[in-house]
Amino acid sequence: MSVLLLTLTTLLFPAAPNPVIPGVADVGVFQHAGVYYLMGVGTAGGMYTSRDLVHWSGPEHAFSMNNAWASGPAAEDKEIHACAMVLHNGTFHLYWSVNHGPLRQIGHAVADTPLGPYREPATDIPFDGRIDPQCFQDDNGRLYFYTVKFFNSNIIFGQPMANPGVLSPGFHLLLMPRLASWETMDTPITFINEGPFVIKCRDRYYLVYNANHTGGEYGNYALGVAEADSPLGFRNSGKYPFPVMRSNHDPKHAGVVIPEGLPEIKNAGQPNLMRGPNGIEWWLVYFADRDRRSQYLDRAHFFGTELFIEGPTCPETPGYHPSPAPPSFQDLFDGDGGIEKRWDLDGAWSVKDGELHSTIAGETTTAYAKYPGSRCYVLETTLHYHGDGSGRFGVVAWDNGRDSSLIIGLDRKQNTVFHELRQGKHTRQRSLPLPADFNWDGPHRLRVENNDGAFKVYLGAVLLDMLHAPVKGHGPGTAGLFAEGCDASFDSFTLTRGWDEWGRNIRGWRTPPGRPLHGKDKGLTLNAGQSAFKGDALRCYEFSAQIQGKASGGIYPVYLDDANYLRLTVDAYFTAVTVSGKRQGQAVEKRTFPVRPRIHRAYDASENGNNLRIVKLEDKIILFAEGLELGEIPGRWPDARVGLFAGDGPCTFNGMMVYELA
Repeated sequence: MSVLLLTLTTLLFPAAPNPVIPGVADVGVFQHAGVYYLMGVGTAGGMYTSRDLVHWSGPEHAFSMNNAWASGPAAEDKEIHACAMVLHNGTFHLYWSVNHGPLRQIGHAVADTPLGPYREPATDIPFDGRIDPQCFQDDNGRLYFYTVKFFNSNIIFGQPMANPGVLSPGFHLLLMPRLASWETMDTPITFINEGPFVIKCRDRYYLVYNANHTGGEYGNYALGVAEADSPLGFRNSGKYPFPVMRSNHDPKHAGVVIPEGLPEIKNAGQPNLMRGPNGIEWWLVYFADRDRRSQYLDRAHFFGTELFIEGPTCPETPGYHPSPAPPSFQDLFDGDGGIEKRWDLDGAWSVKDGELHSTIAGETTTAYAKYPGSRCYVLETTLHYHGDGSGRFGVVAWDNGRDSSLIIGLDRKQNTVFHELRQGKHTRQRSLPLPADFNWDGPHRLRVENNDGAFKVYLGAVLLDMLHAPVKGHGPGTAGLFAEGCDASFDSFTLTRGWDEWGRNIRGWRTPPGRPLHGKDKGLTLNAGQSAFKGDALRCYEFSAQIQGKASGGIYPVYLDDANYLRLTVDAYFTAVTVSGKRQGQAVEKRTFPVRPRIHRAYDASENGNNLRIVKLEDKIILFAEGLELGEIPGRWPDARVGLFAGDGPCTFNGMMVYELA
């Protein structure tokens, strides 16, 4: 039986088969409507596609250079290097490097779909003298362009954009190689900071980059991180003093134990940092060199505000390194068969061309995903409008099945994005105007994060200030799609039960018998002896939390009731984790796991705390501290919730992330 269970766990949560794409390097990766797109060196203008970041199809040829500034051999599609893509106002913008001999330029093309056909708005004007582009849209809607220029060294610059095709004044030097550091191990060959990729997470900005030389004969190419409090605020002073990704044979490698005979993986480069298929996890897509440069995939974590990369890994790497987790519920609308098995439909719906269509104008149609009602989840869909200038469409963000619901969507006639909250006999609506040039003919991504009744809404990358207060009397609810008085379609629908919270966004934790607690800037503080619990009862899941304060405390990886639970207690100095608990009222055997300190930390523990993480599978619970695997607790537990507790003094918790392993 144990062999069978182990096999089942392996099948359900397999390791990422790195490399995921052999022979491809210097790529850009973009997600749209549940599909990832990848293009760069070795794809010759073709794009690979994937639904899970692991299994890739293609490449399908999507783009050929058509310009006057890169003539001759440089114009061949094989010279398309590091790429980036962004969806802005319903149009896809592609940027690519031409790095051929003395030519260092960036091109720009647009399309209505990720796979083209692409057209270059200006074939004679490139982005001058640069490589490694990224267009980043902040959650306030502003655009920024990051590139690399050559000044006897490779230096990272940033610049605001008026729109995706026009740079604004203000050319900011951001990062340059630091002398006498890990970034200049190839000295005097070259000084390099390149491959910038920027994200925003937990109210901080992160720029992942490369340092040292890319050539395989050097072997010191590695990934670094800089933090800032604004998109153009990156400076050398904000760099981590160590690489977050280096050769897995380096004794200072921060990730996993290196067994004898493990093949060397080195020269990690061209980072792409993004959400996984479930919309909650973070993953790094990058190239590395084992036998040749190829595409790799490894997990990224945020320990408080510190970015930690779990890799480089390969199938021979020991420990638990699964592939990206799937959503709790997903429909990419690839076929019409069996749609009633996945959706509760009201009105006329049909599936065609990879989208779910509501086809009767003038009527209200709804489609509810068939999944268990939940208090906390993340949902995403992509909207298309096909009407005649009127109507509303969007998502049912929450419906308790009785007398309360929340819908969020677009109103074509009013040119607004809106929410409408119905609770009993009362209805509250709020609208925000859309830009006058809003592209109603293109696709638009809508993301909703429901954290126990506190809703965050994103239209594209833009965070909409819509729901000023949590929904009163919030409880478990279902979600879906709607259309009123118009033709509309939906390209994919993804929902994952779980949450990711930080600082004042922390909510929904309750102490027995149910008093609610809320986070502050530094997190959620529990007094000595106090416990708090949150979330839905799930079968398999991941749970992590940042623990601060010099007092014993910890987490409940499993909590059913006071007679059935497990808890992990850490000592005041985070040197050991003790497992205790009860099963049917009987104490379980105590076990203690020593904590191995990480070689490198970006922050002192007193400032940022320590990370404790568990993965609950069908037949065991895997324990992690500071990103390093401690061991396993064998045994099967039923669906359970998670919790926090303080021991002999107050403890502060931050950065709680929970999601279902579907």
